[in-house]
Amino acid sequence: MSRIRIRFSFLCFNAVLFCLCDGRMIASFYIVCLLHELGHIAALRLTGGELRAVELSCFGIRMTAAPAADVKRGAAVLLSGPAANLLLYALLTLTGKCPETASLSLAAGLFNLLPLSSLDGGALLDMLAEGSVRERQIQLCITAVRIAAAGVLLALIAAELAAM
Repeated sequence: MSRIRIRFSFLCFNAVLFCLCDGRMIASFYIVCLLHELGHIAALRLTGGELRAVELSCFGIRMTAAPAADVKRGAAVLLSGPAANLLLYALLTLTGKCPETASLSLAAGLFNLLPLSSLDGGALLDMLAEGSVRERQIQLCITAVRIAAAGVLLALIAAELAAM
């Protein structure tokens, strides 16, 4: 049985979301998030994994699972969430339906592939480095990539704010 924990920050985030966004955007947001997490859960079940806990906070949804039996299964579980988002984007774009949801799904899929440790892409890098003969050197390289990615994100945000 999985344990579900809802943090107060999640409730605050939802209150702000409901105050600032219209109903269609809120529905799109929840559809994209739900599909992402269902992608992880489906892959976890298909690979014989076990979901232990789900935590909802203002920083997103964090799922804790039993360690993967091998790297391939772990990678499949980590990549399945972003893959579900990219698949939804492709389907909605091809059909010309719900362009806002399509854009949000693309953004969520790509964002979750970033090499930051709390995201799927970063977790995948950590998993691939773990147990390697050169784990320390690989972790140093991953840290450099994370710093560069954070710098690029900050530069993009600053450019967007300057354009406003």
